Amino acid sequence: MALQGNKFMHYQHHITHFSWFLKISLLIACISTNSLAALNDYDRLVDHPPIPILDEQGQHVLLSHNPYSPKKSCAGSGCHDYDKITHAYHFEMGRDEADDNYGAKRGLPHLVSPGYYGGYTCMGGNNQQVLAKKNNANAADFADLGSAGWVKTCMSCHAGGGWAEKDREGIRYDQKNPATIKPLDGDYYERIIDPQTGTESLQLWDWQKSGVGEADCLFCHAKFSKLKLPSDSGLTKALSPRFARGALIEKGFFRQAASGLMEYVKNTDGKHLLSIARNNGEFNLNAQGMPIFNWHADAFNETGRVTIPMLRFPESDNCMECHLTSNTRRGFYGFGEEAKATLATEGGDEEAGAGSTLEDDYRDDIHKGTNYTADNGEKRSIESCNACHSSQYYKPNDANIDLDANHDFPKGNSDMDVRNDLDYNPNVKSCEQCHINSINAVVGIKYDSLLHAHTERWKKNGDLNGYEAASHTPITQTHFDIVSCQTCHIVNKNDKDGKKLQMMYRFRIAKDGQAKISPYNPRVRYYWQDKTSGKILVQTERNAIFAKVPGTAQANIIDPMSQAVLGQVSTSTDSSSIVTFNTPGDYENTVAVKTAYDSLLRQKGYSNPNTTLVWSESNEYVISHNTRAAKDAMPCLECHARTPSGTVSQLIDDQGTLGTKNSKTLTIISDQRLVDEGIITIGLSYTKLQSGALSQNVADILQVTKADPFMSLLKNSSASEIIGEFTKISTNALFQAIGSEFSSLVSSELTEANSFFFGSNKGAVNLRSMGAIVSGGAVNDIILPTYRAALGILNGAESSVQDYLNTHAYGQLRSRVFYLNILDDSKKPVTAFNGKTMLVSVAYKGNKTDLNDINVIFADTKVTKVIPLSLADLVAIKPADAIDDGFVLIKIREPGYFLITDK
Repeated sequence: MALQGNKFMHYQHHITHFSWFLKISLLIACISTNSLAALNDYDRLVDHPPIPILDEQGQHVLLSHNPYSPKKSCAGSGCHDYDKITHAYHFEMGRDEADDNYGAKRGLPHLVSPGYYGGYTCMGGNNQQVLAKKNNANAADFADLGSAGWVKTCMSCHAGGGWAEKDREGIRYDQKNPATIKPLDGDYYERIIDPQTGTESLQLWDWQKSGVGEADCLFCHAKFSKLKLPSDSGLTKALSPRFARGALIEKGFFRQAASGLMEYVKNTDGKHLLSIARNNGEFNLNAQGMPIFNWHADAFNETGRVTIPMLRFPESDNCMECHLTSNTRRGFYGFGEEAKATLATEGGDEEAGAGSTLEDDYRDDIHKGTNYTADNGEKRSIESCNACHSSQYYKPNDANIDLDANHDFPKGNSDMDVRNDLDYNPNVKSCEQCHINSINAVVGIKYDSLLHAHTERWKKNGDLNGYEAASHTPITQTHFDIVSCQTCHIVNKNDKDGKKLQMMYRFRIAKDGQAKISPYNPRVRYYWQDKTSGKILVQTERNAIFAKVPGTAQANIIDPMSQAVLGQVSTSTDSSSIVTFNTPGDYENTVAVKTAYDSLLRQKGYSNPNTTLVWSESNEYVISHNTRAAKDAMPCLECHARTPSGTVSQLIDDQGTLGTKNSKTLTIISDQRLVDEGIITIGLSYTKLQSGALSQNVADILQVTKADPFMSLLKNSSASEIIGEFTKISTNALFQAIGSEFSSLVSSELTEANSFFFGSNKGAVNLRSMGAIVSGGAVNDIILPTYRAALGILNGAESSVQDYLNTHAYGQLRSRVFYLNILDDSKKPVTAFNGKTMLVSVAYKGNKTDLNDINVIFADTKVTKVIPLSLADLVAIKPADAIDDGFVLIKIREPGYFLITDK
């Protein structure tokens, strides 16, 4: 169908700048949030219905004496959909998004996923461990740890399931046929150190022996304050929940990890279910080398079932058991009692109320203990993380229990790139949602809106003196449009040691799609990279050039090929006897390290290696908690100066919080020659070296992030690929959202009750507004939620593609070369949409308004056929304007490549 003239103008308001897909995204965000119970009744500890405790074979633990299986115990009865629950991003942490080429597409080829599993971890400082890729050509390519090593190192914090249970193809590790394991598969091989000789080798990990780390439901749903050490445990001191699990995990007992926490759990009668046999604190092992479990029969009823008190929603203690690192990174201390604001008895004002000034306790949050009424009328006291991060926390008490509740907690746009397709979908309860957009918006005494409240406060403070009355509201609105609430209302934060946390500020994409200034704390790290090949050295490679000097805190720098001693570095040793080789503090030893790394790569077969130390940031830790009272918010003169006439300047003061004066020193570089000679590289454009100090200032950061508001070093806000899952939406609701005129164009393809949408607000500008939608049905309703899609740009292809277009007289290229790739849950390519046609919006740079005047060239994923789509497969067109790309809506029947030309 060609759309032109008045007809095009008539429905243009429905689809301006991809608004069809924007409306779909907003629709999904709305319908994904359940209707939101008596005040905080959901926080009560409740008795879970009596259940049998079963092992992995489905046998009762009183008979088998084995560790219990959360999957068999919680899902074996058919009550909970374990696989659906454990697919949430808190469990997966990048496993389902992992790909050996993931990092290479984003300039960091050593990374294999956007999440903790295979991406940047929270540990390791400047020399973190790196997950081995799935496919490794030789032992030299194998990174630091395989999946088993990752479990052993990290699962004490992570709840199990996801990457601790399944490989990157979705197969449970202990169910993989050993005969099908490829040599050096990063999921099944592990770096093993001989305890006698200290030599390393890559060996198959015995997943049948260790078991997998199933999701430990009680890690989130047990009330930690009720956990007690059984009297017959053999321990003299109770361990925290994390370390109770970790004591087993670190010894390779993954199957037993959940039972490590279960040992502390009591039934409703106060009886322990289990004790683990120990001698002097060490596990007693049976003939098979496994810990011995003593299940207490008196804790079970006559039918072998047990009643355990559980939390329906995790408490702050559960969350902070793992998020404790936020103390330093974000100045966040949880939402327990210590977050309760202590108000001064004096110092309030008319708007905020008497005694509304917070005493100086950096752990407090003004929201703690206040009440909020959701749009459905349900009221909650804000006492825990659930008030903002649990989508079902506000459902009525009489609502049915959702046994398979979606465990993808609302996360907003975080500084972790895992599952970017879930950003704001649904949204975490934001400042704007509660204070502006809610039916019961919290706006303070005597004001009808937050905008009004701010305008009146600024007028009262004299901040608007000198400005015409008609400009007061627009001035306030401008701040709402550009500055996040957190920027002004989160101040005076300290880390866990009480040291002031210097907050920096950057642009970050908000829910409305606009970039807004937000506070953050950069995680500054360096890595070593070969300029010639692009390879980034992993920890094993970096440590290989050092040899500890016995009896000293020094290590020699060794040339791997000649074995010559090139220099020395200092070392430090932690409480676990792990040695860290410190960064050299001078020119000569830094050069020696570079020389050794070049030699190491030559030894591995790399041609002309030229390594450099790259100073950069791995994460930009978002600061969103510990909100201060309005009276304690950042004053205007922190960012703006006064003019000679006494008014507050409209301009940002370069000496203020958002200017160059707010500068942070990242490190000291001992010798300018290291940078001049390329031995040290400055990895981010807003990081500068002056007089030996490597620093960054907010003015420079804002300038760069306004154009590219990235939140981690992966820079997914401008990446050439977006990935994610299909989201189910009601087709009728979809049609209502996009309008009847436009619906008529696509209704013939969307004939089922449900449709499935894929798109993301990340990626290069034209990718953010592209998307795909396909009809559901008997097959798609089941299968499509398990698919993963990737929509990307084939970089560098334009010139060769234009030659091909010229040869076939297809016209002038007016788009990038795009691809759509879809994988099933085992990472196998999908070649069709189960008999359905997929609608895809493609970014278009041309100015044609008639579909007859363009060609859309399509190629299948293997490029075995390259064809122009027929006019019947072209649905709608919108030309580009001076600011934005236009688009063409097309129909395809299989994934592949596509581009647009003007005839």
